[in-house]
Amino acid sequence: MSNTKVQIFAGSIMVFLLQNFIFGQNYLVGFSKESINPNSTILSSPLAGFGDPKQGRFSISFQEAGIAQNAVAMCSSDTKFYMATSDNKLWQADINAGTPNWVSMGMAYYVTALAYGNGKLYGTDKYNKLWMRNADENDSPWTNIGSAYETTGLTLLNNKLYGTKKNNTLWVRDTSPSNIPWKNIGKANSVRSLTNDGTHLIALSKYDNDLWTRGTSSSNESWSKIGTPNRTTYGSYLSNITYVNNKLYATSNKNKLYYSQHSQSPIYAYASYFEKNSKKALIITLDLCGINYSFSHKVKTEIKNLYNIDEDAILINCSHTHYAPVSQNYSCLQDFYHNPDPKYLDIVKNSVLTATQNAINNKTESNLSFVKGKTNIGYNRADISKDLDNNITMVIAKQSTTNMTNGVILSASTHPVWYNQPRDFVSISSNYVGATRDKLGILKNINNVQLMQGWAGDINPYKTDTPDQTANKLTQDFSNLFALSSSPVTGEITVKLDSIAVPLNNFSFNRAVNIKKANTGKYDQVSERNVRWANNIIHQYTSGTLSKSATIYIQILKIGDWNIVALSREAVSQYAIDLYNHYNPLKLTVLGYSNDVSSYLPVQWHIKKTIPNYEGYESFFIYGQSGIPVNNVEDIILAKIYSMMQ
Repeated sequence: MSNTKVQIFAGSIMVFLLQNFIFGQNYLVGFSKESINPNSTILSSPLAGFGDPKQGRFSISFQEAGIAQNAVAMCSSDTKFYMATSDNKLWQADINAGTPNWVSMGMAYYVTALAYGNGKLYGTDKYNKLWMRNADENDSPWTNIGSAYETTGLTLLNNKLYGTKKNNTLWVRDTSPSNIPWKNIGKANSVRSLTNDGTHLIALSKYDNDLWTRGTSSSNESWSKIGTPNRTTYGSYLSNITYVNNKLYATSNKNKLYYSQHSQSPIYAYASYFEKNSKKALIITLDLCGINYSFSHKVKTEIKNLYNIDEDAILINCSHTHYAPVSQNYSCLQDFYHNPDPKYLDIVKNSVLTATQNAINNKTESNLSFVKGKTNIGYNRADISKDLDNNITMVIAKQSTTNMTNGVILSASTHPVWYNQPRDFVSISSNYVGATRDKLGILKNINNVQLMQGWAGDINPYKTDTPDQTANKLTQDFSNLFALSSSPVTGEITVKLDSIAVPLNNFSFNRAVNIKKANTGKYDQVSERNVRWANNIIHQYTSGTLSKSATIYIQILKIGDWNIVALSREAVSQYAIDLYNHYNPLKLTVLGYSNDVSSYLPVQWHIKKTIPNYEGYESFFIYGQSGIPVNNVEDIILAKIYSMMQ
């Protein structure tokens, strides 16, 4: 072979090797996001993040829809409103006509409640009689079909009439046009009006204007609150309710008609997908306050089955906004916080699956680079003299062919608790986490901005800053990172997920009994919470189910030499400070609120403070925990992380 041919061949080999080296540093990366806002099939959602106020925070709000003059009772079919008025008249109006145009359809004497079903109207009157007539436009006669003593609310569900009485009881009977007896099926306190959504009863209470719901599958089911006046999105003026087409309609003592909707701005499930040499990883961030492990495990299992991503390679992180629907169990708070709505969790799960699929479909060959900086948006609320995690990190994904930025993944330790206006306190939102994503995306013209939550258990934003001001500061700090020199991310994808059982210093049986005694008979929110907690602990002792350790999940996700360390629960700043110091040369991002958020995770100084503080003491009552981690909890967890990082 001639020297020229040898040189050409050698040059080809070098080009080939160089191309393969460059290609070897690339990843297939895809981004996507999907809404996780509750839809119209969910009437109202309690909002997580605060135990106060005692009456709760709910997403339901009411918008004016027209006039309902002198209404004393109301019901609806799929297409019509029916209204009885104080002058003994019966009216109807088309539901889909915008502002309702009420048309007279006869008389309705001394009505106390109305219901519709199967082309018939049912009504009760002040003389304790039950009546029925055709629901047509003609002045059809009413026929007496039985008795209905002191009825305050009436609705028809599954061909049965349900009625509430002044003596705070709930009754049911068939719709048969004969005088058949009513059956008592439980309590219904101070109901002013009754309707249903096709599966559950919905009641409006007389004195406080709260909204309640319960099922009908068995007698004596408990009622759960789904709405309360907050003087901002929901006032103390409702008098009659009816449910149709996924909306609750209400008349008011101001002679107006209202319809319900969620008070909300967008919240999302974000997905970022990474693939290299057949190894895959997925990072999900949810605009939720927290999730239970049972839910994250269920979601990961479905992702694995659908998209063949190993469960250990799926990280689910929560933004910890305090303005999202309840998505985890709070057994010691008010009853409406005890369990999340299964319908809402299905919305979240399906949105995660869709975002995952779209992120995979959107994957492009990309270069990744890492950069780290600082921010100054808050303080250590547990002790202002203590340090806090003020580190921020950013990974930039650029398409290999165009060098255009197609996504950034941010991390910061924030605690989204502040709000601007009273409306914000009772509205679904991602707070300044979402505002930061939006502002940075606009500023840098980037479509995909994902922000992961760090170890913010003892961090609060500055009290002098509004959420928008905090978002502006954080946006600017992330924007400044683009001007710094970033380091290429290189290497293979590796993952680890493990757990550790941290011993607890359990609250004693006698301590629980004494706490119960000290709080029984008091009706403030904290006292009632403490009684619920004490009852739970006493039951655990007597049933032999007391937990003596806390399971902490630790996930190590290495996308090349970008190291992500994710802890479950609400970890405090010191964990992050120690890890960033220990692994200072590494490309490192630390995350809390991942895979399971079932308590705070303090360090020794929180636990041993002379005056018990929230992070190291009171929070465990809110989360319904049986004890506080041992003093050396930080050493135990860090040792496990160090072992897993090897």
